[in-house]
Amino acid sequence: MRIVVDSNQMQSEELRGLLSASADNMAVLTDYAAMEAFGGDSLLSIQASWTVLRDFPRQILALKGTRAAALVEPRTPGIGKRLVSKTETKAIADFSGLLDRAAAGDRSVQSQLLKRGKWAADHMKSMLAKAGDMHLSISEFSAHFTDAELQRMRRNEQWKPETGTKFLELVDRLTANSFAAHPDKPRWPNNKNLVDHFLFRHTLTYLVYMMRLVQKGAVTRKAKHARNDAVDVIFATYATFFNGLLTADEEAGAVHYLARGMLNQIGARMPEDFMAPYHRQVAIEKEISATG
Repeated sequence: MRIVVDSNQMQSEELRGLLSASADNMAVLTDYAAMEAFGGDSLLSIQASWTVLRDFPRQILALKGTRAAALVEPRTPGIGKRLVSKTETKAIADFSGLLDRAAAGDRSVQSQLLKRGKWAADHMKSMLAKAGDMHLSISEFSAHFTDAELQRMRRNEQWKPETGTKFLELVDRLTANSFAAHPDKPRWPNNKNLVDHFLFRHTLTYLVYMMRLVQKGAVTRKAKHARNDAVDVIFATYATFFNGLLTADEEAGAVHYLARGMLNQIGARMPEDFMAPYHRQVAIEKEISATG
């Protein structure tokens, strides 16, 4: 199985257990997770980030960034495979060897790692700034629904058909905006394949995240939190193309689980989610807590 790994699980025993269980199990890293793993202002911090992954250099897949992911055609099966960057995957596999040489005292490699760590940290700041530029605010999302519909969301009651229609219409409209704003102008797929396009799934997952904020009664979101949440949405989006999301963030797991459920209802092609039992329970517990 291939599991997308959140940054907060890069050094976890859960990840070690997953990779130890079978040589066929793969840790799938987004560019955000990879940058955090590469980043660091000391050799100790860089080594610490790779405590687990360095033992499994051939069980790591590095994904294309979001810009390139939007250019992956969804018409044929194997979308997840086409989302993998072969170049970055090889670089990560080789990185484990560099860590060993640095630990053995190779000063040239140590200097190289520190330079790479600084570059990764700077690049991560730039990526986070862009990630925070999301589609719409909580108030703008709420404006698309009636007060009665918002109350049903907050009480976690089943939606009426017209609410679901509004939600998907909003997904379609914002997806079209993402296509238009993309610098490489990806081709709009036919209706059958739209649900499997990265931009559509990212938009739907983002709106699930917005719905969760409404359920919790949030009115605004601080910029720092919004940026971090934007990255969580990206992790959750990529995970819909693989066998789930390994994360210590319960909310990120719940967003992924709910988005995946919606995508399944509208006919998206997805591999089995092996993390679903855990995230299903978390989502249920959150809903019970929210409804009091």
